[in-house]
Amino acid sequence: MIDLPGTTNVYRPMPKELFYKYLHDDHRLKKIFTDEISSIIWMATLSTETMAIPKGIQVTEIAIIEIVLKRQAISPDIIEIIDREIDRVAVFIVRYEEWGQLWCGDYRSYNRNYYQTDWMLEDNLNLKLDGGNLDLIYQNIVIQITRKPLPANFDSNHKQATDSSEVLMPAGKNEQLERLEATIKKLDSQMNQEVQFGKQFKLATEIKQAQAEIKKIKQSMTTALESPEIAAATEASGENRRSFLPNLYLKIQGDRNKRYDYSLL
Repeated sequence: MIDLPGTTNVYRPMPKELFYKYLHDDHRLKKIFTDEISSIIWMATLSTETMAIPKGIQVTEIAIIEIVLKRQAISPDIIEIIDREIDRVAVFIVRYEEWGQLWCGDYRSYNRNYYQTDWMLEDNLNLKLDGGNLDLIYQNIVIQITRKPLPANFDSNHKQATDSSEVLMPAGKNEQLERLEATIKKLDSQMNQEVQFGKQFKLATEIKQAQAEIKKIKQSMTTALESPEIAAATEASGENRRSFLPNLYLKIQGDRNKRYDYSLL
């Protein structure tokens, strides 16, 4: 059962024409959009104003969107198109006759990876709003939809990936750098295609945040390499070096010509 507080109700139909600007003359997607979708309705908004609950670090508002289908199938591409127009964290209730699905996205790294439940009788769809802030509520929604532990991209402690209290080894940070660089590339492409100034500004802000994270990660990697424990380990056996610095090549010139030279292992 999906039981949302009455204060969150919006119930605003969203015309399909509103989303055509994202199709970019893609006739295949437009046909799918036309053939699959019967109606799109903004059902509710979960926010500090509608639920008297604190914002999260990552999630400040959650939109609940109902999509009514003409047939029992929906493409993730269609979910993403609707998601882009809504421009906030969203949960999708997808319906076809007496059947239903729940969909949600992974927003931790700004990438649109989607999860969904199996098709089930609409009366069996269940969504509970548990958590002391919007971050926790959304994370619990992800758990309910995936029926698995949180994806690695989510952090239940709400710490940023580059929080100074979190010590990560260079290998993990290399993966973070790769994800951030891919994110910047995707955001940059979206900004070039975006026509709305407000969304261009938001995308530019996200790019700037990702660039700032990259800078912090690189600075923390330099600090980690200067710590006595890691410096000592790099003088140990090749196996030990690989455990600290797998597949890493760095040359760092420090103050007073102090040099650290790490080769590819």
